[in-house]
Amino acid sequence: MMDHAAGASHASLVEWILVFAAAIVLVWALGLAIRYTVHPEETEASHIKRRILLDDIDERNEATYR
Repeated sequence: MMDHAAGASHASLVEWILVFAAAIVLVWALGLAIRYTVHPEETEASHIKRRILLDDIDERNEATYR
């Protein structure tokens, strides 16, 4: 049973290439996600993100207290 617990040393070259390729894709995608979160490069006034940034509701008049 212990032979199966440490099977990573018996991995073939193709399996190692797949692991490294997946790691590269993961780091690349994480880098892009952080880059576009910090600096999204969307400056148009008509962009959809402006809908959540602008508050069109006057909360004092329309909000109901529970």
